[in-house]
Amino acid sequence: MKILIASERGSIQLDVSEWERLANVEYVATQDETGLLKQIVDADILIPGWKVPITAKIIAAGKKLKMIQVFSVGFDKVDHKAAAKKGVMVCNTGGSNAESVAELTWGLILGLFRRIPGGDRLMRTGKWGRFKADKQKLIWGKTLGIVGFGAIGRLIGKIGRLAFNMNILTYDPYVIPETVEVFGGRLVSLETVMKESDVVSIHVPLSDTTRHMIGIRELGMMKSTAIIVNTARGAIIDEAALIKCLQEEVIAGAALDVFEVEPLHVDSPLRSMDNVIMVSHIGTCPEVFIKMRKAGLENVARFLKGVKPMRIVNPSYIIASKS
Repeated sequence: MKILIASERGSIQLDVSEWERLANVEYVATQDETGLLKQIVDADILIPGWKVPITAKIIAAGKKLKMIQVFSVGFDKVDHKAAAKKGVMVCNTGGSNAESVAELTWGLILGLFRRIPGGDRLMRTGKWGRFKADKQKLIWGKTLGIVGFGAIGRLIGKIGRLAFNMNILTYDPYVIPETVEVFGGRLVSLETVMKESDVVSIHVPLSDTTRHMIGIRELGMMKSTAIIVNTARGAIIDEAALIKCLQEEVIAGAALDVFEVEPLHVDSPLRSMDNVIMVSHIGTCPEVFIKMRKAGLENVARFLKGVKPMRIVNPSYIIASKS
């Protein structure tokens, strides 16, 4: 069995010694589609790198391909539908970064509600006072709307409920009301989340269904005093619509860790808005990378030992694999 790692040897911090006892491990010599197409032909397992998206063309070239293991929670750089049609399972490391993303999300919410970054900048200029004092608000007792109630969304809700006595509204078509109620929340429509929340926090994966699921219509439903937070994927929010709504003060602000195009363009209007907090896709941290690597390594080892892998994101692969 062959495992193909789509990165140069030494460029990733993976201890593949257990894999090497069970399979032949190879690295892609050139970091482009051409090199990957050449070496994937006889690979059973693919470990994608960060530079080359795993397209339907690449998947089709993998004549023996059975498994794609991404070392992240997001899997939008892999055409998982094409993989499913070919009977190839795609696995992620879901849940491994939940605490890290939740911490960052709450840091952004607190920072924007109390205008902490602006206050810091004010102090550094030698001044003393409050930054946008009229815009600072309490979080305590407000309504938190969560779009996507997976591992991260549930932790966000738990913190909001227990730490800040917030009312929790959730939109997620894949969970049942009882799941949300366990966390002290209520399962509602997306429209209700947008209309009634003081904070809307996005926690869904990027897919054809979720791309631009938050657009001018949804943003227009929000309270003028509400903020939106995105620590999931940039394209879930229509960025042009968001910029327009921020400029026209349709909503009070946005806290963003992700953007439609990354890196964010230097001329983006978002960079000059004082009602926006931005960081550069830092939902994970070094401690979390260790957890992700461990989860990915163990999952591939399970497959090599004949045990069904965990965190399969395209379960319909099984239909094609048995045909």
